[in-house]
Amino acid sequence: MDEKRIIELVILYSKDELTTSEASELEIWLKVNEQNRGIFCDYLKRYRKARQIAFYDTVDEQRAWNQLARKIKCARISKKNRFVQYSLYAASLLLFVSFSLFLYIKNGSVTTENSLRDIPSGSAKAMLQLSDGRIVPLSNDSVLSLAEINGVVIMQDEEGGIRYLAGEGKNETVFNTIRVPRGGEYYLCLSDGTKVWLNSESELTYPVSSLENARNVYLKGEAYFEVARDERLPFRVECEDSKITVLGTKFNVMAYKGQGNVVTTLVDGRVRVATGRDSLMLTPGEQAVSGTDGIDVKKVDVSFYIAWTLGVFEFEEMSLGQITEQLGRWYDMTFVYDDPLLREITFTGAAERHRPLDVVLKMIEKLSGVRFEVKNDVITIYKK
Repeated sequence: MDEKRIIELVILYSKDELTTSEASELEIWLKVNEQNRGIFCDYLKRYRKARQIAFYDTVDEQRAWNQLARKIKCARISKKNRFVQYSLYAASLLLFVSFSLFLYIKNGSVTTENSLRDIPSGSAKAMLQLSDGRIVPLSNDSVLSLAEINGVVIMQDEEGGIRYLAGEGKNETVFNTIRVPRGGEYYLCLSDGTKVWLNSESELTYPVSSLENARNVYLKGEAYFEVARDERLPFRVECEDSKITVLGTKFNVMAYKGQGNVVTTLVDGRVRVATGRDSLMLTPGEQAVSGTDGIDVKKVDVSFYIAWTLGVFEFEEMSLGQITEQLGRWYDMTFVYDDPLLREITFTGAAERHRPLDVVLKMIEKLSGVRFEVKNDVITIYKK
């Protein structure tokens, strides 16, 4: 079996899109000898190294997958018939070009312009607005101990960020607002134990202590929640025209201004998403896109949508326009397209969020027909 066919089968296997005949072909090849199994494992190792920093252009691959899709409609492999002995290797694989690029960059073959190299990644920073209107800057280096008017204490958290500790003061409704700028991210732990990770250009308004009837927070931008379970008090996230209600669960919400909808991705537990007259319950692995037209639900790989909390950009068949929106927020830069059609170039891959911007852009340039020019805080994208 040639290398191209091996890669095709492994990618289809990882995407759960093998037909019965393709599954049989791969199984027979794996059983031939130990060398084939070693090749399979080797591709996985290469992927794990490359996935963190490399991209590949999927325009041609997507066309090939579309052709295969007509054959895949019939038989899919049931879980009991899958290759249990090879389940260790069941992960998405980048094409070999990604690993080649990894070596290319590691060996120093990519040159960068000083103007690009000087653009650092984002960092942990935010502004906290207290109930009396005071504004407190926050960062990883912050050392603080604040008391709200109802007795709640705000402390530096051991994991970074801030933590709210319930006090013995007045039982009154007190809200704080935390604003994360472009080029920032921040973590906080609410007084009920709920953990929140805020992405760049996001804002969260929340009660500093649990209220009698509900735990309501108000989000603009993107946040990942790990909600502390409380049967008495449901936890609600309100953003745009949507409301997400939970008891205790893990989920990501993206609701940037101008986005046009709210994207809720459920990792664990159950959440109810409501907008207008529509309301539905999500189960783990589902994503709801809610807006003025109602709610659409689909199954997704949730790891792509929470990777940012682990310091990684994950791009799954994502357009360059969507990618540069994320990069713009994180590196606090503005991207401008010389030709709007360039926004539609599609990529799949990943990159570490804390690498300088030049590393990411040089990989995109290497694997596509675009080039970047930077002037002050504006990056213009041209066709090569």
